[in-house]
Amino acid sequence: MIENEAGFRICVDPFNDSPEWTLGPIFPKQFNSQPFGANIVLMTEPDADHANAPGDWLYNAPRTKPNSSPFPGFNLRGTVVYEWSGDVNIAYSYTVDGIRLLHLADNAHILTKKQIKEIGKIDVLFISPSKIKLDGKDDETVIKNISLLKPKIVVWAHHITPQALPATEDFSELRKYFSNYFKANASSSKNYKDENSFMELCYILENAIILNKKYNGIIINEPTLNIDGKFLKDIKIKPKTVLFKKMLA
Repeated sequence: MIENEAGFRICVDPFNDSPEWTLGPIFPKQFNSQPFGANIVLMTEPDADHANAPGDWLYNAPRTKPNSSPFPGFNLRGTVVYEWSGDVNIAYSYTVDGIRLLHLADNAHILTKKQIKEIGKIDVLFISPSKIKLDGKDDETVIKNISLLKPKIVVWAHHITPQALPATEDFSELRKYFSNYFKANASSSKNYKDENSFMELCYILENAIILNKKYNGIIINEPTLNIDGKFLKDIKIKPKTVLFKKMLA
């Protein structure tokens, strides 16, 4: 969720928590003590963990007026990117309060010169670490894309942090926790033989932890972060990486 200074909101990739799809987290019913609402909803792909938009979200969003400008200079762009399987995603870039953001979706390849040119200059990058078990090896595709895009801030995306997530960074303990978590909470796992399909979300978190240390990043134990001109100006070493260890869901 991205909220600008005027209080208008953009939600990127809201997940579907209906019983046949849920992996445990329940989509938040409130945001800032108000019924959940977003003025704009962007979905990078049709998979259930990226695509759900109940109609009441728009009704619960801060009110807009015809011909008003809730997001001045929004300049929304969509760049086609690809998962390992070849499935198409849309990487959205847009401007909020003069800050350019890019959500790289489930991209799993090094970006081409054409894609980089189309995306242009960005300030904040939301990027998913690899979904595979790297066991400490460099996440070369992610590192290369960060180098190519040159963001000021990198926010690790696509992992989940359940309320009871243990504080440990011992990966064997985390894997044990997530294995039990998905068996208890993932509805479709009752008839799903390949547990590794769900463990991808554990590996993303593992790889995010490793990457965050590599970049001397910060850990956020709150579900929100305020990014403004001063925050950007105070960054001495770029990029500044951010790992969220708490979520609203």
